[in-house]
Amino acid sequence: MQFTGDNLAYVGTLWYSKALRSAKCSVKITVCATALLSFGTGMEALAQAALYPPSMRLATRQFLAPESGQFLEVQAEFLASNLEWINVTDSTVKAAVRWTVVAYDSTGTLAGFSKSTARTDALPFAGDFVDVARIPLAPGPHVLEFEVEDLGSPERPSLQHEIVVEMGEYRPLDISDLFVVQGMAAASVPPSSFTRSGMDILPLVDSRISAEASRVVFYGELYGTETAFGDGGDFLVVAGFRTPGNEEGWLVETKRYFRMKAAPVVPLLEALPSPPPGVQELVVQVMTPKQELLVAGSLLLESVSTEAQDAAEAAGALRPFVLEFQDRDSLLAVVETLIPIADAGERRSIEYVLQGADLRQLQSFLEHFWTVRDPNNPEEAWKAYRTEVAVADAEYGSCPNREGHETDMGWILLRYGRPNTIVQRHNGTSYYPYEIWHYYKAGQFNNRRFLFYTPQVVGECFELLHSDHPQELRNADWLDILRTRELGHSVVQTGLNQLGRRDTYSREEPEDLFFNPR
Repeated sequence: MQFTGDNLAYVGTLWYSKALRSAKCSVKITVCATALLSFGTGMEALAQAALYPPSMRLATRQFLAPESGQFLEVQAEFLASNLEWINVTDSTVKAAVRWTVVAYDSTGTLAGFSKSTARTDALPFAGDFVDVARIPLAPGPHVLEFEVEDLGSPERPSLQHEIVVEMGEYRPLDISDLFVVQGMAAASVPPSSFTRSGMDILPLVDSRISAEASRVVFYGELYGTETAFGDGGDFLVVAGFRTPGNEEGWLVETKRYFRMKAAPVVPLLEALPSPPPGVQELVVQVMTPKQELLVAGSLLLESVSTEAQDAAEAAGALRPFVLEFQDRDSLLAVVETLIPIADAGERRSIEYVLQGADLRQLQSFLEHFWTVRDPNNPEEAWKAYRTEVAVADAEYGSCPNREGHETDMGWILLRYGRPNTIVQRHNGTSYYPYEIWHYYKAGQFNNRRFLFYTPQVVGECFELLHSDHPQELRNADWLDILRTRELGHSVVQTGLNQLGRRDTYSREEPEDLFFNPR
């Protein structure tokens, strides 16, 4: 499949990618794949780029295949600046990555898997390239674990990352997730993961578009219209941009009406006039011929002018809250406090790569870390987290040779916030001293519990023994460990502890408190 500069012309659109604005780009995707975001973005100028894992932008979209069920589409853009490009000729280069995604459901059971390779054609210069993976998944929360390897540089660390995705349930009449299209071409033979409705469609992974583009092309799918309107029946689609959060705030000049025919799947590949600069909401509404609203979908986008992008790139300045740190060693200690909330790739970078980084590299990492999490106000997000670090250090700092944020309790506090209820049994119990923390919501999961205990008996250094959160420690023998303090069993010795098996028809106090927190 080939996407050319002509296909991309209407989107001057990848506001972050000057290469796609200024030259023809040919991308060939050989196999479907998946990808993610890494801290490498924003650190492209580092002299020793090979020390850093590959970098990617990531978007996940949910769709429905009526004959086979729901699936998750992972759209990923590999950033050229953090890949090794191999010379094909004196004037062309190419790159390739191998990447894997594994999906687990909320019980930790394998739910989906993809492993594949994405590679470019010979290009006149290095450029970002896109790939897509589709994984069938049932409704409910899923943990996605990623690994990405740069095939052009085997010695480069691989990128490891994880996210949580909540798969929704489709209604009888519904609309898929929407995305902006940055290029189209004739359908591949045989069809690829980009093929839709007789075209190969290249998604825009970023949520930013160019304010200079004359139009914005978007794609989505409607499901169940043949049931609502009769097979081949007429219905109306209204699409346009409006002010986020304001149902009446349509930008009239962008609003368009499309008459459609009902079918099990109705593809929407349409174009709208570009909105003015700023954050805008792309809205798609399905209506009856009498303009009665039945279902709607939306997508937040930021329209950015070329001048704004160029000014930001020219400034090249770090934010003031980052520049407050001027000592390399103290900044490294601050960056290490981010480990509880860092993804797998970021943790690996902090624990290995950044240990030898200079002050500027650490500053760039800190700025990017918080800009990803709160693009509108990274400084406030950073300050709020620093407050929680101080709380963890004050509350749980009694462990030998560890700060409070480095303890298991500090880790859970920083990762999921403050628990909704806490049960404390430190004294007057035949069990090891223990605490049970209950969260109404821990990350993407509801109603989760964490049980800490202190096998030393003396002191307040509690360790995580068991949790029903799929991303944390699970221990089937937690009750045996908790109640056999005189045997001194550790977590790794639980297979040896078969004494005093509990009555399966009744619950001991720790069980009751764990499953019925109060």
